[in-house]
Amino acid sequence: MTVHAATQSLRNPVTIVYAVLLVGVFSAFPHIAQAKRGKIPVLVQATSITTGDIQGPRLRSERAKTIAFVSDGDVEGPGSAPGHREVYLYHTMYHSFAANMIERVTTTASGESYAVSRATDETFASGRPQFLALVSTGDLDPSVGNADGNPEIFLWELLTGTFHQLTDTADPVVNSDPYPSDSGRCVTFSSTGDLDDNDGSDGGNPGVGFRNPDGSQEVFIYSLENSENFPTNGNFTQVSDGPPGTVSAKPVIGGYWFPRQCQSTAYTSDFDQLGNGSIGTHIYVYNRPGGRIEQMNAAGIPAGLPPGNYFAPNISSASNFARGPFIVFDTDSDLWVNQSHGRNMFRFRVFHSRMRQYTDQDVGDTRSPVISDGGKWIAVESDGELLSQKKTAKYGGDPPFNADGNWEIFRLKGRRKAMQITRTQGCSNTQPSIEDTGVSVAFRSTCDLISEGNPNQLPQVFLYTQVKPDDPLVGSGCLVANGCCNEANGCFDRVEGKSLKKVSKKDCINKPKGCI
Repeated sequence: MTVHAATQSLRNPVTIVYAVLLVGVFSAFPHIAQAKRGKIPVLVQATSITTGDIQGPRLRSERAKTIAFVSDGDVEGPGSAPGHREVYLYHTMYHSFAANMIERVTTTASGESYAVSRATDETFASGRPQFLALVSTGDLDPSVGNADGNPEIFLWELLTGTFHQLTDTADPVVNSDPYPSDSGRCVTFSSTGDLDDNDGSDGGNPGVGFRNPDGSQEVFIYSLENSENFPTNGNFTQVSDGPPGTVSAKPVIGGYWFPRQCQSTAYTSDFDQLGNGSIGTHIYVYNRPGGRIEQMNAAGIPAGLPPGNYFAPNISSASNFARGPFIVFDTDSDLWVNQSHGRNMFRFRVFHSRMRQYTDQDVGDTRSPVISDGGKWIAVESDGELLSQKKTAKYGGDPPFNADGNWEIFRLKGRRKAMQITRTQGCSNTQPSIEDTGVSVAFRSTCDLISEGNPNQLPQVFLYTQVKPDDPLVGSGCLVANGCCNEANGCFDRVEGKSLKKVSKKDCINKPKGCI
């Protein structure tokens, strides 16, 4: 494993002891993590590849210290491209651009590593190590072994660099889509394997008794309830079931407060899980304590969810205020029968059956929403106009703001305020990931967002964040030559104002909850 200079300190005992002490402090005083928000915008280019691709930047939910991503390019400098996908970690807390802030997580001698998750929390880890979840066809954990090169789920500890192979299957089984809870108490993923070994003896995790001998793609949970013998003391529970050829995938897991971090698993399935006549790809929620499957729905929608495809569920983190959990998703269905166009983003509150629509652009689509702790902040990608076209923006001038229909990154605050983080032409900004507080958003971009930082318009990882006045990135610590952009050096042009509100109220069902 290659560890760059700036991250070597993560491996020494002093740093580890200090990190453990921090865990204790933040656990005792959780309000510390909700310190006063920074307000001064800064944009940082995290990578500068000259060949290859980058996929799936995942910003750590808690305090946004790291961004995990996948690349087959020359992330470590010219000539370093491995020629296959590997996992990397960008450390956002190093505000010295003289230091190399990128750590290579995997060095896959045979095969490749990909589909990395965000890092788990340190504040409420309850003794479990902080880790990333990922898929690899490599032989990364000698204690288990993966000589056959099958796609397996691995965990990687941030502080020790230790790999743990979670699944051990053989061709043609494929394991994919790993997503750990913020606290690290469990991992959900999809697999074509027959993995369920939950005997039902745990009253808090009864299971449903599904098996998967037909090799359909199903969703599983692996429980990691305590740190003893991590991670071999858990069990697999299959939470979806369908006939051969059906696909249940893209699972996310969370709970509205920390002891219930593994309570709700949302996933997409093209099979009618409840046998109620659903047509298309719908979103289902598995309630772990009750061992039951529920369909995402809301009071007031006639005859349940209409036919259509429901994409990309994302779930909010545990909240100190016990709100949620919230699930955001996008769909091409006119869910509220209000003549909405294209794909739009909705927010669903689990346990209260409340569904709200957040976008309704005239032209274009909104995709890949991600949501913060408590459900207040949402980041999305869109090629439409998400800010009001009737008013001058608080920052950014007069509309239109995205007349060319370029894919841009937006951050929404409730249903009233919106910020267009990028404003570009002839390139794309996609795959957002958001911090708990909504202060930071990581994303993938092929644009030259910071003057001549990406002249060949290759995919790069960018970080938008807001800092306090005393932060080094406000002034001379932020240089365009080092891939840093703020309003002081004149290269950041934000658009911020009222959200677009365009709904035919005449046809909007249950208006207080359903209209945007």
